[in-house]
Amino acid sequence: MEDFQHVGYSKEVIEFVAVAKEFCDFVETIPTMERKDVLQRLQKFIPLIYLKGSLLPACECEEEGLAEDTVTEEQYNYLFGELHRLFGEYDEYLEVFDESMQYSEAPVVHSISEKVCDIYQDLKNFITTFRCGIPEIIGEALWMLNNNFELYWGKACAEVLRAVHQAVYRLADDERKM
Repeated sequence: MEDFQHVGYSKEVIEFVAVAKEFCDFVETIPTMERKDVLQRLQKFIPLIYLKGSLLPACECEEEGLAEDTVTEEQYNYLFGELHRLFGEYDEYLEVFDESMQYSEAPVVHSISEKVCDIYQDLKNFITTFRCGIPEIIGEALWMLNNNFELYWGKACAEVLRAVHQAVYRLADDERKM
């Protein structure tokens, strides 16, 4: 019973897991969907994921090396290729907040597909680990998720939302012109 008092079973984590699972299921079905539908759903998912990620409780990692990554490079590359194909000319965008931009004379180009896959990878790794039900492993996975939110996938959410917003309305304009 005391295991359910663990921070990994807090209301915020449970709510995050529900949203993350729904997002990951969505990303896995993207190859069967229409571009417009995918972009419109991403426009709604990305802020929700960011919000739920920002509300996760802090967690100290007592033991390291218990949680394992479950998304393989092959899975990542497959999803990236499918998303890149689907988004086509709407996939790439200029990113002004990229740290490497200060050293670059050329614009820094990012990809909606890559950012969505980066977010997916961290979330899928967490929810897969969460399913094990072992508090020590969940604690490490939560610590990693929080750390990666600060350094990677939280930034990816913030960056890609602007690009998705632009793509949604560019696509709508392009459809009206047809």
